[in-house]
Amino acid sequence: MKQRITGALMATGLYLLIANAGNFFFGVNRRFDWTTTLWEAAFFFLFIFLLLGYRNNHKK
Repeated sequence: MKQRITGALMATGLYLLIANAGNFFFGVNRRFDWTTTLWEAAFFFLFIFLLLGYRNNHKK
C-alpha cells in the first residue's frame, strides 16, 4: 500500500510539473499557477493509485 501511494505521488508530481510547463509553453497560462491543475492532478493520482492496485492484483 505504501509503495502504491509513493508511486502515485511521484507520478502526480511529475504530472503537475509537465502540465504547468505545457500550459506556460503553449500560452494557456503565462504564469505558473499550481491551482489550475490541482483538480486534474487529484484525479490523475486516483487513477494511478487504482491502476497500480489493479496491476498488482493481476500479477500474482
